[in-house]
Amino acid sequence: MRNWLNRILTRPAVFSVVLAVAALLVAVALRPGAVHPQLSKQVVVKAALTGYEAGQFSRVEAKLVYRRDFQRADPGWSTDNPGQLIWVVAVAGNYGISPSFGCCSVPAEYPGHNTWGLAVFVDQGGPPHASEFQANYHGDWPPFFDQLPDLAAT
Repeated sequence: MRNWLNRILTRPAVFSVVLAVAALLVAVALRPGAVHPQLSKQVVVKAALTGYEAGQFSRVEAKLVYRRDFQRADPGWSTDNPGQLIWVVAVAGNYGISPSFGCCSVPAEYPGHNTWGLAVFVDQGGPPHASEFQANYHGDWPPFFDQLPDLAAT
Protein backbone atom coordinates (compact mmCIF):
# COMPACT_ATOMS: atom_id res chain seq x y z
CA MET A 1 0.00 0.00 0.00
CA ARG A 2 2.76 2.39 0.90
CA ASN A 3 4.63 1.80 -2.40
CA TRP A 4 1.48 2.53 -4.39
CA LEU A 5 0.91 5.78 -2.54
CA ASN A 6 4.54 6.83 -2.96
CA ARG A 7 4.34 6.24 -6.72
CA ILE A 8 1.27 8.47 -7.00
CA LEU A 9 2.67 11.25 -4.83
CA THR A 10 6.07 11.36 -6.58
CA ARG A 11 4.65 11.57 -10.11
CA PRO A 12 2.89 14.93 -10.60
CA ALA A 13 1.00 13.86 -13.73
CA VAL A 14 -0.41 10.74 -12.06
CA PHE A 15 -1.21 12.69 -8.90
CA SER A 16 -3.10 15.31 -10.95
CA VAL A 17 -5.18 12.66 -12.70
CA VAL A 18 -6.00 10.90 -9.43
CA LEU A 19 -6.93 14.21 -7.81
CA ALA A 20 -9.17 15.19 -10.76
CA VAL A 21 -10.95 11.82 -10.73
CA ALA A 22 -11.48 12.07 -6.95
CA ALA A 23 -12.91 15.60 -7.30
CA LEU A 24 -15.25 14.45 -10.06
CA LEU A 25 -16.50 11.55 -7.97
CA VAL A 26 -17.16 13.83 -5.00
CA ALA A 27 -18.98 16.35 -7.22
CA VAL A 28 -21.19 13.65 -8.74
CA ALA A 29 -21.91 12.12 -5.34
CA LEU A 30 -22.87 15.44 -3.76
CA ARG A 31 -24.60 16.82 -6.87
CA PRO A 32 -24.43 20.46 -5.92
CA GLY A 33 -27.69 22.16 -6.75
CA ALA A 34 -29.66 18.93 -6.62
CA VAL A 35 -33.19 19.46 -5.38
CA HIS A 36 -34.78 17.10 -2.89
CA PRO A 37 -38.51 17.88 -2.66
CA GLN A 38 -40.44 17.49 0.58
CA LEU A 39 -43.67 16.63 -1.24
CA SER A 40 -44.13 14.28 -4.18
CA LYS A 41 -45.72 15.15 -7.49
CA GLN A 42 -48.49 12.60 -6.89
CA VAL A 43 -49.33 14.09 -3.48
CA VAL A 44 -49.68 17.66 -4.75
CA VAL A 45 -51.74 16.60 -7.78
CA LYS A 46 -54.09 14.64 -5.52
CA ALA A 47 -54.39 17.64 -3.18
CA ALA A 48 -55.05 20.02 -6.09
CA LEU A 49 -57.88 17.80 -7.35
CA THR A 50 -59.59 17.37 -3.97
CA GLY A 51 -63.31 17.99 -4.43
CA TYR A 52 -63.29 17.26 -8.16
CA GLU A 53 -64.39 14.12 -9.98
CA ALA A 54 -61.61 11.79 -11.11
CA GLY A 55 -61.13 12.04 -14.87
CA GLN A 56 -62.93 15.39 -15.09
CA PHE A 57 -59.91 17.11 -16.62
CA SER A 58 -58.20 16.41 -19.94
CA ARG A 59 -54.73 17.30 -18.66
CA VAL A 60 -53.18 17.71 -15.21
CA GLU A 61 -49.48 18.29 -14.61
CA ALA A 62 -47.29 19.43 -11.73
CA LYS A 63 -43.82 20.95 -11.79
CA LEU A 64 -41.42 21.76 -8.99
CA VAL A 65 -39.90 25.20 -9.63
CA TYR A 66 -38.24 28.05 -7.83
CA ARG A 67 -40.67 30.89 -7.13
CA ARG A 68 -38.42 33.29 -9.09
CA ASP A 69 -38.75 31.15 -12.24
CA PHE A 70 -42.52 30.97 -11.86
CA GLN A 71 -42.83 34.71 -11.30
CA ARG A 72 -40.61 35.38 -14.32
CA ALA A 73 -42.76 33.11 -16.50
CA ASP A 74 -46.07 34.59 -15.32
CA PRO A 75 -45.57 38.02 -13.70
CA GLY A 76 -47.99 39.04 -11.01
CA TRP A 77 -47.32 36.25 -8.55
CA SER A 78 -45.69 36.89 -5.20
CA THR A 79 -42.02 37.84 -5.39
CA ASP A 80 -41.45 37.14 -1.69
CA ASN A 81 -38.85 34.46 -1.10
CA PRO A 82 -37.62 34.00 -4.71
CA GLY A 83 -35.50 30.96 -3.75
CA GLN A 84 -38.50 29.10 -2.35
CA LEU A 85 -39.37 25.77 -3.98
CA ILE A 86 -43.00 25.54 -5.03
CA TRP A 87 -45.14 23.03 -6.85
CA VAL A 88 -47.24 24.49 -9.64
CA VAL A 89 -50.17 22.26 -10.63
CA ALA A 90 -51.82 23.11 -13.95
CA VAL A 91 -55.27 21.77 -14.80
CA ALA A 92 -57.04 21.90 -18.17
CA GLY A 93 -60.78 22.37 -17.77
CA ASN A 94 -63.24 24.09 -15.48
CA TYR A 95 -60.97 24.33 -12.45
CA GLY A 96 -61.04 26.87 -9.65
CA ILE A 97 -63.41 29.62 -8.68
CA SER A 98 -65.40 31.17 -11.49
CA PRO A 99 -64.55 34.79 -12.19
CA SER A 100 -66.73 37.58 -10.89
CA PHE A 101 -67.37 40.30 -13.44
CA GLY A 102 -69.77 42.43 -11.46
CA CYS A 103 -73.10 43.58 -12.73
CA CYS A 104 -73.64 43.59 -16.45
CA SER A 105 -70.02 43.39 -17.55
CA VAL A 106 -69.49 39.76 -18.62
CA PRO A 107 -67.06 39.75 -21.56
CA ALA A 108 -68.50 38.45 -24.82
CA GLU A 109 -65.67 35.88 -25.14
CA TYR A 110 -66.37 34.33 -21.72
CA PRO A 111 -67.55 30.73 -22.35
CA GLY A 112 -69.40 30.52 -19.02
CA HIS A 113 -66.67 28.57 -17.22
CA ASN A 114 -62.92 28.44 -16.67
CA THR A 115 -60.83 26.60 -19.25
CA TRP A 116 -57.71 26.14 -17.11
CA GLY A 117 -56.43 26.78 -13.62
CA LEU A 118 -53.37 26.64 -11.38
CA ALA A 119 -52.77 25.71 -7.77
CA VAL A 120 -49.48 26.60 -6.06
CA PHE A 121 -48.11 24.57 -3.14
CA VAL A 122 -45.05 25.53 -1.10
CA ASP A 123 -42.75 22.50 -0.99
CA GLN A 124 -42.56 21.90 2.74
CA GLY A 125 -43.07 19.02 5.12
CA GLY A 126 -46.54 18.11 6.32
CA PRO A 127 -49.79 17.84 4.42
CA PRO A 128 -49.90 19.82 1.17
CA HIS A 129 -51.80 23.09 1.24
CA ALA A 130 -52.38 25.22 -1.85
CA SER A 131 -51.63 28.82 -0.99
CA GLU A 132 -52.25 30.53 -4.33
CA PHE A 133 -54.63 29.92 -7.22
CA GLN A 134 -55.35 31.21 -10.68
CA ALA A 135 -58.23 30.43 -13.03
CA ASN A 136 -58.63 31.60 -16.60
CA TYR A 137 -60.91 31.26 -19.60
CA HIS A 138 -58.45 32.28 -22.34
CA GLY A 139 -57.05 29.24 -24.12
CA ASP A 140 -57.13 25.72 -22.74
CA TRP A 141 -53.76 25.59 -20.94
CA PRO A 142 -51.52 28.09 -19.14
CA PRO A 143 -49.39 29.53 -21.97
CA PHE A 144 -46.20 29.63 -19.90
CA PHE A 145 -46.46 26.28 -18.11
CA ASP A 146 -44.73 24.03 -20.64
CA GLN A 147 -41.65 26.29 -20.61
CA LEU A 148 -41.21 26.06 -16.84
CA PRO A 149 -38.35 23.83 -15.72
CA ASP A 150 -39.30 20.82 -13.64
CA LEU A 151 -36.74 20.39 -10.90
CA ALA A 152 -38.41 17.15 -9.80
CA ALA A 153 -37.60 15.60 -13.18
CA THR A 154 -33.83 15.84 -12.63
